[in-house]
Amino acid sequence: MAGEVEYTSLGDDVLIERSKDGDQSSFEVLVARYRDRVYAQIYKMIQHQEDALDLSQDVWVKAWTRLYQFQGDSPFTTWITRIAINVCYDHLRKKQRHPVEESIDELTEKNGEGEWTPKVDADPLKGIADSEKTEIILSAMENLSKEQKLALEYMYFEQLEYKEIAERMNCSTGTVMSRLFYGKKNLSRLLGAILEKRGIDPKNGL
Repeated sequence: MAGEVEYTSLGDDVLIERSKDGDQSSFEVLVARYRDRVYAQIYKMIQHQEDALDLSQDVWVKAWTRLYQFQGDSPFTTWITRIAINVCYDHLRKKQRHPVEESIDELTEKNGEGEWTPKVDADPLKGIADSEKTEIILSAMENLSKEQKLALEYMYFEQLEYKEIAERMNCSTGTVMSRLFYGKKNLSRLLGAILEKRGIDPKNGL
């Protein structure tokens, strides 16, 4: 029992490194720490309790097998949320159920941040398969500055408020707003460039 208490008192970084070394007990603590967050993200997208439970298990299996890929560039919560979103997109595509057609702008407006962000006349990713859409967005985000990329990840993947992002990034709320504004603007430009290379009109999508 004493060992269990010791595990639960460890930080994510230590638990992750131990898990990478094959320590399943450390990984179980990570699962217990974030399983509710993962389930909530999946249920929000799937809207089906049993499927959400099954997909949650898939997420943690993928996380265990891919943990060696986690480099600590972003928090573990952001990394695991990415996996959860991708698992949901794959599920929706395979089941041909209600597609997730939220554009980046729609996600922003849901977080109450639509007033300051530049509007895009047409969703450049409309009509593209959801799993591919996620891949394109994540690929484009890799070309943003570290600060802009992290701020967008906190907003899109963890749905944090300005104040929470500011606390995570150790900066002012105004700085967060600036990073999100220019990050979103640059992301739209990068997405357009990627689509053009694929022969797709960014204004119309497919």
